[in-house]
Amino acid sequence: MFQSVRVVKLLPFALSFLLSACASGPQLLPETKRLPERVELADVPFFQLSDAQGGPSALAALLNHHGVITSPGLVDERIQQLTKGQSAQAGLEAVARSYDLLVYPLPGNLDVLMQQVSAGHPVLVMQDRLFGGPGAHFALLVGYDQRERTLVLRSGNTQRWYTSFASFDDAWGEAGRWAVLVMPTNQLPEQPLKQAWLTAVQELQEQGRTAAAQRALRTAHQVWPDAQL
Repeated sequence: MFQSVRVVKLLPFALSFLLSACASGPQLLPETKRLPERVELADVPFFQLSDAQGGPSALAALLNHHGVITSPGLVDERIQQLTKGQSAQAGLEAVARSYDLLVYPLPGNLDVLMQQVSAGHPVLVMQDRLFGGPGAHFALLVGYDQRERTLVLRSGNTQRWYTSFASFDDAWGEAGRWAVLVMPTNQLPEQPLKQAWLTAVQELQEQGRTAAAQRALRTAHQVWPDAQL
């Protein structure tokens, strides 16, 4: 009898604790906490939405960031030419490779994304709209603030969209935690993973971008001398 009463009394406290933990969002690793407290990649371009998902706008911003002069409309045309019938993610990846850029996939945790942003790399992500309407949309993660536990994104028609760690992680998780870097072949991401890089190089090769794939392989040899496709 008394044990049941104690359990019932403890339940509200347990639920409160769990709700508080969920609201605070993902807990960062010690090495992430040692990154600069606040980072924002202010020089990353921004384009207004060209379609409901925002993929062409986000990719056009990334391409311009890497010196490829283009627009969301031109990116959308290229998607239609290259990737008819494929997923939105596959379309964006194929267009990026068509400009000899490497598409490097990232693991699905916020620590990795923040580490890349801290190193100067904007991250292309897909998020679920949750309460903002049906379907997923694409955005660029360009900043964070560890003290405030917020992120800064180029999202929709907002150049600097602020969202909490928790809200971002929920929306990102609902969309499958897809996140990639779009990079020149002579650069490596922060803490690169050998197999992920070589897979990205192989995808360049398979798309017929042989010279770019060879450049990316030479870049890999700087840290993995035995790397090969």
